[in-house]
Parts: sequence; C-alpha cells; structure tokens
Amino acid sequence: MDMTEPGKSITVFKGDVDALSSTVDIAHRLTPEFHALEVERVFRRAWLPIANVSQLAAPGSYLVTDVPPLKASLLVVRGDDGEIRVFHNICRHRGDKLVRTESGRRKGFTCAFHAWTFSNTGRLVGVTDAGQFRDLDRDALGLIPVRSEVWEDIAFVNFDPAAGSLEHWLGDFYHQYRGFSKGRVMMADHRVVLKTNWNLAVNAFSEGYHNLYIHRHTVPDYQGGTTNPNRHRAYIEVGRAFGRYSAHGNPNHRPTPAQEIVYRHSKPMFPAFTWFDMDALPPGVNPSRFEQWAFDIVHMVPNFILGPQANTHSMMWFWPIDHAHTDVRVQRFAFASDRPSDLIAQAHSRVRAREVLREDLATMESNFEALAAGAMPRIKLSQQELLIQNHYRAVDDLIGARHG
Repeated sequence: MDMTEPGKSITVFKGDVDALSSTVDIAHRLTPEFHALEVERVFRRAWLPIANVSQLAAPGSYLVTDVPPLKASLLVVRGDDGEIRVFHNICRHRGDKLVRTESGRRKGFTCAFHAWTFSNTGRLVGVTDAGQFRDLDRDALGLIPVRSEVWEDIAFVNFDPAAGSLEHWLGDFYHQYRGFSKGRVMMADHRVVLKTNWNLAVNAFSEGYHNLYIHRHTVPDYQGGTTNPNRHRAYIEVGRAFGRYSAHGNPNHRPTPAQEIVYRHSKPMFPAFTWFDMDALPPGVNPSRFEQWAFDIVHMVPNFILGPQANTHSMMWFWPIDHAHTDVRVQRFAFASDRPSDLIAQAHSRVRAREVLREDLATMESNFEALAAGAMPRIKLSQQELLIQNHYRAVDDLIGARHG
C-alpha cells in the first residue's frame, strides 16, 4: 500500500520487502574505495548479461564486447557446430587483442601481431614458423574460455569459478520468460559514457516516480490516466537477484497525428500501447496480468535492465568504468519485417524512445555531481522505489556487509 495515500495505490507488492530499507546511505557508495569492493565482490561474483545472441544467427558470426569493471574484452561467437561460446579476446601467443572489429562472420580468427590463427570454436589451428617453438602444445593453447550460458537469447558470463549455475542464480525467474523475444530483431543501438556512478544510472531506470516530471514534454500522457494520476506501478516484485514492475498504460492516451498514421497499419509500439492477448505472454511478462498493461521494467542484478512490451522490448547495460564514470548501452528490438509500414513505425518509435532516453540520461550526471559533494549522505525512498531499495540490498549481500 502507498504510504502517503492509503487505499489509493493500485500497486500489488510481492517479495521479501521486509529485507529492504527505505533509507540508503549513499555517500560511501560513490567513493573509489567502495567501487573497488563492488568490482571484486559484485562484478566478479554475479552472472553478467553481455550480449544478445539473436545477432549471431549464422555459424561463424561473432561480436566483441567489453566488461569495463573487469577490464575484459570478450569474443562471443557461434561456432560452426552451432554452439555459442565466449572467450577472452586475447591471442595465446603474446596476449595481443585478437579481434579488433566489433562484429562479423569468420571461419577463424588470425592475430594481426604474429598471425596465429584460431577456429571459431576456439582451437589453435595455425602457428607461423611453428618449428621454432619447443614443446608447442596446440591443444593447451586454444582461446581462453569464459564460463557462459544463454538465457532467452541473452549471453551471460560469470568470472567466479565457485559460482552456481545461472538457473540457480535466477531461481524461479529463470523459467518465466520462455520465448518472449522470439522473432524480434534489434532496431536501435545507443551507447554513451556519462560522468556518474553506475548505481545512480541503474536507479534512474528502476522507478516510474519521475515520469510525470522529466518526460512531461515528450510523453505526457502515455501512462496512468485519470484512475492512476500518480502513475503508481500496477505490480512490483523483489527477488534475490532481480526486481521488476509493471507499468499502467493510459487508456485515455491521445495519440499524436504521427502515431495515428504510423500505427494504423502496423503494430503499436512505444509510446503507444495496445490490448494484448495475455495468454500469449510467458508468466514473467506482466506477471499480475494487469489488463491496462503498458510495459515491464526488470532489473537483473547487478547492472542490467530488461524492458518487455507487447510488440517490442529493450535491453540496457550500466557498466562502471570507475566510481565516477558509467558506460551506458541501450538496445531496442521489434518484430522482423520488410513491410514499409512496419519499418516506418519502427523508425517513429525509435526516435521517440531516443528522446525519452536523453531525458533520463540528463539526470544522471547532475545527480552524481550533487551527491558527490557529500552534503546529503542518505537518500529516502518510497514504496514506488522498491526496485532501488532491492538493488542496494543485493549489492550489500554480495559485498557481505549491510549499510544504511
């Protein structure tokens, strides 16, 4: 129940909210010393989503991505055998970066330094002037694998040899999204480095409390409506390694002239929402089956946010570079189509979502600048900000200390 307006909140709460604190000690979290703890005890222990493998449909296709807090460059590749593997992007000869292009398709990878060559399954298959090496064991010099699993087209990695499986990490959540992204392809890809702490960046996308204010010019009436003027979430759930909420679409939303045109012959997408057959959704999407559902926000600990909608979804990463800089990556997906009406609708949605994203990003640097001054050591969070409370609870659990 909402604490300030008893009986007026539509929110259904689920999970162990008693383990959360509405007051969070924020000042110490923005320091280099605390960031060093986060790197070693959070990012080296957690399962980390790193890439969407729908981009790797063909054997030999690959992409290169990096994990900034661990200073790791990773090669994600679908081998000729169809398997997705993740390797450190390092040549086994002298340790130079092996692949320098961001994506492509290859039978093998040849290092530009001395031309050692590796198959797309990681085997060392070519050594130049091999006779000059003593005791060369090719089988021991394949690419260095990174422990990885694929969940719903998303590749995860874990750098902790003692960690349990991804299924154990996610718990019941693991089975609740089966097939939700089937048939969708990437339609937008944005990346920006901001002067902010990664926790604050995750927090900015973990609540809807701000929608009435910073988005009042771009998407003023796409949520809530007269029955939910404060845009309370329809559903909020917190778990050990995730938090999620469902947003209330506005049944009285007035589409702009552009929306009227582009969605007349195509599937409605952000910032428009449509009735959707709830039986077609996996149980994790709109878990309370709220009839006026708009979209979900799913925070997967520590730094990833998934945003399912009826006809599209988004994926967001907030990678810490250091305590004061964050690498923000955002991808959006829609159903594959070559119909002009669908492509125009996707272009419209892409542009509108980009403008809303820019408004969200604008708060992150000013938020960090103000808090880093130290005048305000704690923040106070509402019931509508439970995902933020759960974020700090999860971080502290991984670090092994409670604060605030």
